[in-house]
Amino acid sequence: MFKVENADFIADKLASELLPNQEFREVAKNAEEAIHRRLAAEGSGEVGSAETGGRIVFDVDWPLLQISSNWYLCCADDGDGMSRSELERYTTTLAVIGANQNQTVRGNQGMGLKISGPTRHKKGVLIRSLKDGERTMVQVGWTGSEYSLIPVGQKGELVTSVPESHFPEFILQRGSGTVVTFLGSEDVCNTFKPEAATRGWLFKYLHQRFFRFSDDQVDLLVRVPSGDLEEWPRSETEAAARMRGEGRSFNLSKVKGTASVWDDASGKLGDENRGVVTLAGSRSTAGMGARIHWWVLPASGSGSDVSSRTASGGSLAVLYQNELHDWRQSSQASPFFARLGVLFGKNRIAFVIEPLGERVASDFARAHVLIDGKPFFESSAWLAWADQFRENVPDAITSIMAEEHARLREEDPQRARRIRDRLKDVMKLLRPRRFRLSPSSETTAAGSEVSGPEGGDGDMIETQTGEGVRRRGPNRRGIGTLLSQADEHGEPATEVFASMPIDVKWVTEEEAQSFSLVSDSGDGIRDRAAALVGEDGLSAGVLLMNREFRGYGAILAALNEFANPEGNEEKAGLIEDWVQEWVDQKMIEAIHGLRQLENGRTWLSTQYDSALSPPALTAAFMADRYATLNAVKRQASSLVPKRPDATRS
Repeated sequence: MFKVENADFIADKLASELLPNQEFREVAKNAEEAIHRRLAAEGSGEVGSAETGGRIVFDVDWPLLQISSNWYLCCADDGDGMSRSELERYTTTLAVIGANQNQTVRGNQGMGLKISGPTRHKKGVLIRSLKDGERTMVQVGWTGSEYSLIPVGQKGELVTSVPESHFPEFILQRGSGTVVTFLGSEDVCNTFKPEAATRGWLFKYLHQRFFRFSDDQVDLLVRVPSGDLEEWPRSETEAAARMRGEGRSFNLSKVKGTASVWDDASGKLGDENRGVVTLAGSRSTAGMGARIHWWVLPASGSGSDVSSRTASGGSLAVLYQNELHDWRQSSQASPFFARLGVLFGKNRIAFVIEPLGERVASDFARAHVLIDGKPFFESSAWLAWADQFRENVPDAITSIMAEEHARLREEDPQRARRIRDRLKDVMKLLRPRRFRLSPSSETTAAGSEVSGPEGGDGDMIETQTGEGVRRRGPNRRGIGTLLSQADEHGEPATEVFASMPIDVKWVTEEEAQSFSLVSDSGDGIRDRAAALVGEDGLSAGVLLMNREFRGYGAILAALNEFANPEGNEEKAGLIEDWVQEWVDQKMIEAIHGLRQLENGRTWLSTQYDSALSPPALTAAFMADRYATLNAVKRQASSLVPKRPDATRS
């Protein structure tokens, strides 16, 4: 029924939605499916029943290197191959049903490589295939006016035959297979290692793309070079010698997928440091379930670094059809870890979330997992599963969090008490009314902050309400009417004052990456004074202060110039302790003071994420530095060297 008037526009439009390197995912999946088709045919219809499996190899296109001197990347597989007619049809038809006959929204859409290949490699994608003794080659790319087949024959043929030497030995031995070469968009182009890429760029990309690989009779290998281009081997024979140790490494390395890499790393700590939590969901998920795969990884510097192959700890992704989507890493992962209940030791922990059911799909670009058409992390299902996981955090994760929290324990246990004592009167100026359930009380209260009989989080300090009446002007409402939770339709309760202590930690910018920060924009506390650790700004109980913040360094420099011009290390340590204490006090006062405005009307809990974000806390730090300097100067005056009396004449 539908007709396409401008297929080239559709190709460019769809390609604009793809993630970087998508063409390599597409060719790897095509190769995997081709191998499984061959295995099924050899095993009378049973996938994987053949005596031997298959190989997918990303390597230098050695024959083209000899002809053109260009370093082109190719993907070769020993799948079932394509005949001349199949090759011509599959490369020029969008949404083709394909050999697997599995074209569905959740299956092969018949568009991937055709969209991602020629649009990103204008010079073309060169495809050679061997099937039933027939060796065929085509090239599809931009002709100057449209995406189409580019002549490859000596007489301008669009489809031509090629000699055996254009195929790797493992395909010739199998008798079938395909080689896909990416030619880039310039006459001289290195697609094997693009200019801005690291040497292991493709090796890492494929590891992060797939959950597990090379464990279903199909091995996926990638050539990983070392040294500069001038040092690379110029033939496949020389590359094979390099793999035997004759010269600098130029090895084919196996891609196992992120889960396998994390399995190996966590296994060094013991099998109890990885597992799966199965979640049933809630009424909002309408029976959908999920699995959350988790790993505890060794600390950095332990010799188990995984970053050369896949994402490090402090990362999470969503799993769909053995592929990993929606990666969140480093500081961008903080709010998601907080939602899962991981506040400390984030860099030692990794997650993969696997939603289950027919309502799960991916978008066309295979960049995001969708639930009922909505991005995964915007769905109510994700929130329900995260809440369930937070109530059943595995012991190994709990231990890591406790270990990290203890590592940064406060050096001066009396500092918090001194700050609390100094702020005691200030904190009474404006505070919300809070209540504890009490069957014998004549007062009733309602709301999310009403604590149970055993008390809620934080220190619950009993304060009986007085009999006196707050004096107020005729046109002013008492502050209690704004902040009170008293409710005649509520439950019997006794009024209390809830004080949630804030634990302050002074850390480096790198150390902060191990915490789940509130309102983290992706930079952590880089060039920021502070950040809260927790799920949201209203409830977070840990404050990280940045030792490397330039505003903090300026204060230290000024005070050392005043009281420690000689640069004595002990004096410098005392000055730093004093500065930190006064800064702690200022920041705690700012956070508690703002939280006291919460009233469910003009100051909602959701507004505190931005109100207490790292930039906002930096503004609080930079405010009133005059008071901080003067307070510490008074303390440090005893350190100032005494000047000798002037000699009388």
